[in-house]
Amino acid sequence: MENKLKLAVIDPFMQGGTDIPGKTKWIPIKPSTDGALVLGMMRWIFDNEKFDGKFLECPNEEAAKAIGFKSYTNATHLVIVDEKHPNNRKFLKPEDLGLEGEEFFVIDKKTGKPELNSKASAGNLLYNGEVQGKTGTIKVATSLYLLKQGVERHSIDEYAEICGISANQIAEIAKEFTSHGHKVAVDTLGGTNSVNALPFTVALWILPALMGAYNMKGGMAGNGPSFKAFADGPKYDLAAFEGQIKPSGVKISREQFHYENTTEYKNKVAQGKKPYPSKLPWHTNGMSLDGQAMFSALNKYPYQCKILVNCFANPIYGTPSLYQEAMLEELKKTSNIPLIISVDIVMGETTAYADYIVPDTSIYEQWAMVPVRANINTKMTAVRYPIIEPMTPKVGSNNQPISMETYLIEVAKKIGMPGFGDNAIKDADGKMWPLNTREDYFIKAIANMAYDGDAVNGITEEDDKITGLDSIPSDWQAAIKPDELFVVKNIIAKGGRFEADTNYHDGEFMKYGDPVKVCFYSENLANSRNSITGAYNEGAPVWTPETLADGTLVDKAYPSEEYPFRVCSSKAKLRGVSMLNNCPTLQVLSDTNYIEINASDAKELGLNDGQEVMVETPSNKAKGVLKVRQGVARGSLGISFGYGKWEYGSKDTTIDGKVITGESLRATGIASNPLALIDNSVKGKYGLSEVITGTHNRNGIRAKIVPLS
Repeated sequence: MENKLKLAVIDPFMQGGTDIPGKTKWIPIKPSTDGALVLGMMRWIFDNEKFDGKFLECPNEEAAKAIGFKSYTNATHLVIVDEKHPNNRKFLKPEDLGLEGEEFFVIDKKTGKPELNSKASAGNLLYNGEVQGKTGTIKVATSLYLLKQGVERHSIDEYAEICGISANQIAEIAKEFTSHGHKVAVDTLGGTNSVNALPFTVALWILPALMGAYNMKGGMAGNGPSFKAFADGPKYDLAAFEGQIKPSGVKISREQFHYENTTEYKNKVAQGKKPYPSKLPWHTNGMSLDGQAMFSALNKYPYQCKILVNCFANPIYGTPSLYQEAMLEELKKTSNIPLIISVDIVMGETTAYADYIVPDTSIYEQWAMVPVRANINTKMTAVRYPIIEPMTPKVGSNNQPISMETYLIEVAKKIGMPGFGDNAIKDADGKMWPLNTREDYFIKAIANMAYDGDAVNGITEEDDKITGLDSIPSDWQAAIKPDELFVVKNIIAKGGRFEADTNYHDGEFMKYGDPVKVCFYSENLANSRNSITGAYNEGAPVWTPETLADGTLVDKAYPSEEYPFRVCSSKAKLRGVSMLNNCPTLQVLSDTNYIEINASDAKELGLNDGQEVMVETPSNKAKGVLKVRQGVARGSLGISFGYGKWEYGSKDTTIDGKVITGESLRATGIASNPLALIDNSVKGKYGLSEVITGTHNRNGIRAKIVPLS
């Protein structure tokens, strides 16, 4: 926290970094009300006209560049808001005016008339009126007008009441946020894990766009780029191979696909039936939804999962509401999932249900290429390589240590899949190389990195000896050409390839920030529907309270009179998703977690620090120990993630007649995910989730406390 930097932390729980006087501010809002706070800030910004109007008027990239910005928005783009028009809820396009083209329209600030966004230098920001179409007048409004209209559905006082803070706090944050030009930024993670997360997330990314902050030094920066590794690189093509079959069809997780395009919907319409609701929600804007894939598998919907292969994941522990009796009964049925294979380094909560377990390697035995994260703005790719010989058994035609990669290679070769075996990988000269071991793949990826752009130097003799790379295994050397070896070893010795950290900006612009178009209104969202109710989704963010999939308010289904608390998850510094609760040193430093509660709430209920209680939700219950402290928002219960495991080597396991003794310290504490709500408004077994994105009910779980002592 150097110089003039200030930080506002919006979190129901005070954690590290939120207690520096004059530099940081902790705002203890209620769980799952983040969207109300951001929209409240926007309300203050609109009321006081503190947005950067000159920037927002830019209807295209060139106009924004001309006034010193490296991003633009669709704030001025016109949206059809005419229910009688066939393209209602969509952007006004040339075809709507009897013209050709795919561009957008704005109201030109100079002429006051409709103009293509590519031809105008500035557009009207808050136009709401009519334009002449090819068959008559069309009602239209700008994206910014629609955003502002949605924000103004509630006052700042109302937003503050929703959050459980004062209106002055919202105004104070908004004022500070708009007092530094484009040198402002936002970030989030845990707050997006609730069943009303999408409007909050969209609003949060719009917030800095109101100030023109994207790709600006001191503002919002995206990830820096990575070096080519698993790609058609300068040395080896690791992206394509002869006979390659690319994924196609509908994902079992029901993501990135509209219910209205399914055979289920079309058959219902053809039979004259009401097409809504679907059996389970379709998450049109979801991505990488492993938890939703599990719900689909349990319901055999939209189709059956015949083989479930689990690796680098533990959905039974990590997915809210999945570890509940109703869900587990379906998981055990082979009629639902005939075969479960789990690749794991431990007997994890999910692995315990597997028919076959494939031992995997730990981080000290693995290869991996780690791409750029959001907090790094320069070009880099980190490398993980085995520092010890894998302790897993050797198997297969090449006598390799069993691991996820070895398993995949051996199975692929056994069933004759293309892209594996002796002639699998093509180099830049057209020569074919084998893919029989994991080194055949990963070391070639490092070679691609080393020669991406200007090649790195070869390793020095001193570094070669110090790192022990002067005696690498022969199969490492055989994986690449001899003249590439010393360059590759230099990458390994350095832990990756890293651009100098001074290269993150170019004047007032971020060096690697591609021109960004920030959408204040999303045509994609506005034309997608809730597959349970059939209602259209909002195109611009508005305050959206938590609901079940059928639109029933969570607070109506589970009134606060019965469930006065909201459970919220956090991550403790000394415990995480994996590899930490089996560390003896960390077990000593932080042997358990607690049910954290605000001191005033505890006093009102007559509860004490260290008291054993039962947390009961509408779907489950669990025992835990109270931790009473001021650093918790009123009405909130904090449970840190990573504790409360029931497998993971915490109990004795018998393998081939041999008892592997468990360590009970791995099972201390309480887990919040099994407490999450099941959504009984849908037909199948389904954990409460946001309908649009599939985000789980990780935060905001309704609960009550029952004393046990």
